[in-house]
This record gives sequence, structure tokens and C-alpha cells, in this order.
Amino acid sequence: MLAEVLAHSTAALPATAGAGGLGATILVVLLLRANAELIPWPLACLGTAYALALVVAGRAVDDAAPLVAVGLLLCGELAAWSIDERLRIPEERAVVRARAIALAALALGSLAVAALLVALAASPAGGGLAWTALGAASAVAIVALAVGLARRAPLH
Repeated sequence: MLAEVLAHSTAALPATAGAGGLGATILVVLLLRANAELIPWPLACLGTAYALALVVAGRAVDDAAPLVAVGLLLCGELAAWSIDERLRIPEERAVVRARAIALAALALGSLAVAALLVALAASPAGGGLAWTALGAASAVAIVALAVGLARRAPLH
């Protein structure tokens, strides 16, 4: 993720390297201290570095955005999973397998939806009824995905 950000923009290298390096450093510290509660902060730093690189480069739509989004998702989920593995309560293989399958499905689903949104954003405005229907269908798919994930989330 950090390499993608640094490769995007040489003009904004100090800012993107600073924000990305800070995010990577914070993530390493959180993994060493086994603190899963603060994992969103390094991801926010990495996302900010990516956004800075896009703004400085003057690009409105980036073809790599779906991969960056899935990379951030997997980074956060796998970091939290690695911290969870340090618990003294052993998990059964079926639970680990189900978690891995759910994570893979979430990553693939997110990649598909993000790619669709980037394709829609890159298309010319006023593309007709087909693009409008595709945009509405993607909005419904995002809401359905969010509702489905919210229903499966355990209540604390």
C-alpha cells in the first residue's frame, strides 16, 4: 500500500512519504503492542497519503483505487486477526476457515463494487438510461452489502 502511494506522485513525495510512513510505523507499533482498537488510525494515515498523491497529481479518478481500497481493508482485517490470534483461547479450525472465507468474500465483493464505482465515475456524464440504471443498481448493492454486514456484526 505504501509503495503504491509513493509511486503515484514524486511532486508530493515529502507529504505522502510522511503520512504513509507515519501510518506504517503506527501499524507496526500497534501490532507489537497488540492494540486492535487503534488500527483505523494507521489506515487513515495511509488513505490520506494516497489522497494527497492523487490531488497533487491532479487525477480525479484512479484506476488503482479499487485495489488500494481492498488493500486497506485487508490490512486492517489481517492486523486485527493477527492480534486476535494472540489470545490464549484457541480457535477451532472450522472457525478459522469460516473467518478466512468470509474475509476473502468481503475482499472480492468490495473489489467488485469499488471497480464498478470507479468505472461509473470514469464514464462521461449523461451516458443515458443504461448508466443511470447501473448507477442505481450499484447504490442498491452497496446499501444491501452494508445492511448484510451490519446484521452479521456481533453486538458488544
